Amino acid sequence: MQIIPLDNSSSVSLDFALFESKKDLSYGVVQISHGMAEHLGRYENFINHLNNEGFHVIIHNHRGHGDRLVDGKMGFFASKDGWSCLVDDLILIHEWAVKQYPELPHILLGHSMGSWIAMSVLQKVTDFNAALISGSSKPQVLETFIQKLLVRFETMRLGPSGYSNFLHKTIFGGFNAKFKDANTPNDWLSRDKSSVEDYTKDPLCGFLVTNQLWLDVIEGVSNIFISGNLDLISKEMPVLVFSGSEDPVGGMGKGTTELHNSLVESGCKSTLLLIQGARHETLNETDKMDTYQHVISFLKNNLTGL
Repeated sequence: MQIIPLDNSSSVSLDFALFESKKDLSYGVVQISHGMAEHLGRYENFINHLNNEGFHVIIHNHRGHGDRLVDGKMGFFASKDGWSCLVDDLILIHEWAVKQYPELPHILLGHSMGSWIAMSVLQKVTDFNAALISGSSKPQVLETFIQKLLVRFETMRLGPSGYSNFLHKTIFGGFNAKFKDANTPNDWLSRDKSSVEDYTKDPLCGFLVTNQLWLDVIEGVSNIFISGNLDLISKEMPVLVFSGSEDPVGGMGKGTTELHNSLVESGCKSTLLLIQGARHETLNETDKMDTYQHVISFLKNNLTGL
């Protein structure tokens, strides 16, 4: 593993981790965009699997996550244009990857919040060869409206840089409330108790985020689905939309299916994979190896020349 720094126009430093496959035959480069309130280290198992299958992997911490504090704050993107900053970071790393590996296919994997960042990128960049959209959904208009009202109220009360326990408990607590047998606040993530325990004990996971970050996410996600924006995604690029059938972020499969259908209606080559019984993090589930193999098969079956 190498840590590679990049020059950017921001005052916030940008680097990424490169995990190169040691296999004689390389199949592609997978760039990972992680979710909210987690960090790149949580993808170690899947990265190892991708490396063993002949894929190089690139991953970075989003602003306000992991070791990338912004103005000394966790859970904060930027004072202005936070979503655009995330998108620009990802594109800058992608441009490096294309120069470094010009002969290989480039794949973008986004999970949860990272899936929407990925879709924003795919509306600006058309040279990815495949996309993997994990733990995602098409947001409901009423739900988004209510969330925006709550966030604006909390922003007035606590300021943009404030941290709202109310928002945290309302949103994440709502996910966990779907499971009556929950033993931790994070059981909605996975049926794998050790994975949930690791997340719960990790100080770099599950933290409160700022009101400004919530605003950035709501606006960023909403813009993806503005009329005509999905049409900007390449029609030649295969897309795998995958999530658990019991993922509350995906509306227990409904919102994930609606996302897939919207991509298909826009002319995208989308395939839907709902893993029965799995929750939000299918890559950290009890049956994760089956999902790993589904992803590998999808890539090898769809990328030209593999």
